[in-house]
Amino acid sequence: MGGEIKRDYQDSVFTKMFGGEDKRYLLQLYRALHPDDDKTGEDDLELVTIENVLTNDIYNDLGFIASGKLVVLVEAQSTWSPNIIARMFIYLARTYQDYIYSDEKNKARLYSDTKIFLPVPEMYVIYTGKRAGKSGIISLKDEFFGDGSLDIDLKAKVIFADDGRKDIIGQYIAFCVVVREQLALNKDKKVAVQEAIRICIENGDLVEYLTSHRKEVEDVMFALLTQEEATKSYGELKKIEGLEAMVKTLKRIYSDFDSVYREVKLNDIYSDLTEEDVRQYY
Repeated sequence: MGGEIKRDYQDSVFTKMFGGEDKRYLLQLYRALHPDDDKTGEDDLELVTIENVLTNDIYNDLGFIASGKLVVLVEAQSTWSPNIIARMFIYLARTYQDYIYSDEKNKARLYSDTKIFLPVPEMYVIYTGKRAGKSGIISLKDEFFGDGSLDIDLKAKVIFADDGRKDIIGQYIAFCVVVREQLALNKDKKVAVQEAIRICIENGDLVEYLTSHRKEVEDVMFALLTQEEATKSYGELKKIEGLEAMVKTLKRIYSDFDSVYREVKLNDIYSDLTEEDVRQYY
């Protein structure tokens, strides 16, 4: 079995709600980040979300321009990865590229001595897991280079599930947390999502959106959860196939099981395997 799993349902509830044609929710999101700005309206918001051309994974990135600011948000769900800031670096560069080349004047001035206008970047990570000692700022330089003398850096503010926000960002995070809780209680994914929607509406979280888009939210969540399950199963299968191949190769090199087991354990993805786990492929 080869190749990659193709994920056809690439939008999350996050991008559906905030990146849709109805900008009411996007405006609420912007005002949650900039509560002092009551002048910016729906017509002042320009979506610049980039299509997911880097991979075929489900994407949950959102970008928009408002009042001279380029706001980029990435939803991290409950799995933390330092690679998020690298993804945001690529995203920001691609967004600026599209922004410059979509305007003939900016494009023409790019190699001239006339400075072009670029909106000020604001980077955010919405993390639906617990803070657990994680920093409120994630830095490209700190995560990947650790060199204080390096001039280039990109920083993003992390919004955590336990920040206690009551705005639309906090309500969205609450929805994600409730979905996760219901998945732990219900084996049936559809039932878990339906129950999560009911609870959130009852708690006053995303009431308008979940009420008017109930079926769409159910369909999106069910598709994403099914794909995540398939991806996990696929990953486990590839891990087993890799272990079999490794053991087979090591048997040609070493005449005893102990040496084979020692070499297998040196590989990070197999470091937690017991002798019994490895011996079944010996």
